[in-house]
Amino acid sequence: IRRLLRAAGRVDVLHLRMADVGSLAAADVARELGIPTVFTVAPDPHSVIASLERSGRLSREDFGEVDRTEHFWFRSHLVQSLAASAAHSVFFPRPELERDMRALIGIDITSHPERHTVVAEGVDLAIVDDALSRAVAVAAGARPEGPFAELAALIDGLSPARRELPLLVTVGRMHRIKGMAALVGAWAGSDLADRANLLVVGGDLADPSSDERHQLDLIDAAVPAPERAERGLVIAGHRSNDVAAAWLAAARFGIPGTIAPGGAYVCASVKEEFGLAILEAMATGLVVVAPDSGGPATYVDDGDTGFLTDTADPAALVSAIGRALDAAADGDPRRAERSRTLVAERFTIQGMAATLTPMYLNVARHEAELRRTAGLLT
Repeated sequence: IRRLLRAAGRVDVLHLRMADVGSLAAADVARELGIPTVFTVAPDPHSVIASLERSGRLSREDFGEVDRTEHFWFRSHLVQSLAASAAHSVFFPRPELERDMRALIGIDITSHPERHTVVAEGVDLAIVDDALSRAVAVAAGARPEGPFAELAALIDGLSPARRELPLLVTVGRMHRIKGMAALVGAWAGSDLADRANLLVVGGDLADPSSDERHQLDLIDAAVPAPERAERGLVIAGHRSNDVAAAWLAAARFGIPGTIAPGGAYVCASVKEEFGLAILEAMATGLVVVAPDSGGPATYVDDGDTGFLTDTADPAALVSAIGRALDAAADGDPRRAERSRTLVAERFTIQGMAATLTPMYLNVARHEAELRRTAGLLT
């Protein structure tokens, strides 16, 4: 990091977007080189701890044992350290942002509002629009090509009885926090498996990490690999953003003879600070299922554009997915348009840049002013 920053010449601001050891190293180098930092503050692992405690899967008695592998203690202090050393903090939108930041992290964002900015993530609608136009053409009878042909081949590899069912899609890291295995278990153990096939996008299947391997083992326990074709489960691994967008669009409009229209998107994360993949699904017009806390609760219209639920409760998750499939079955274009309009008006990559750019400029100017003042004093 030091070598790269020096080679870059003048660096005005360094934005640290995750609380990990890379950001810790970058913060140390930035301090050494006199570069101000901006830090995106999220209550992670604080939200995870709270969620696990609410579900009964974590208590004060077993916290120490769990922390040996999860490193909650280190990670929580890392967030506080990076936030304290940053010249400016960025927060994702949350329904009760001030309360949550104070209760979970101990930051009072009202005490120095000039040092804090709330910034929503942004979706590249050009990619989504291209996927939608191609999906509409395929649904009208055009030959599937590219990612649509690849998806059709994956679904055609299932048992013939599974073809022409709607498609449930989830996209994300193959990690416990993202709930991939929990979703597979909930789907496979309910009548949802009779109503829709399930497509899981994410993870390195060829050389999985320990986290990915753990999720894959849990998925195999719920639906053994030899039974996936018969039971309607497709584990696709990581795909690029444009491919994922095409598959989301195909889940909405269908592929004749292979996928029925009226699919849905499911995020079964234990916690979701913002949920960019959820917004990408909404931009395609899919009905979504998402956690009832964190970022999604600020933009999913529960009961209309999607369904918010306690994803830690398998029964609640199954119920929400069932309601999403029911809603998607009516094919109401007005609901899809409401989802699309919300994303276009509030959550584009251009909107995100428009908020970040003046904030970066202000941080850089303030740092330059501090240096000038220090020079005069010395």
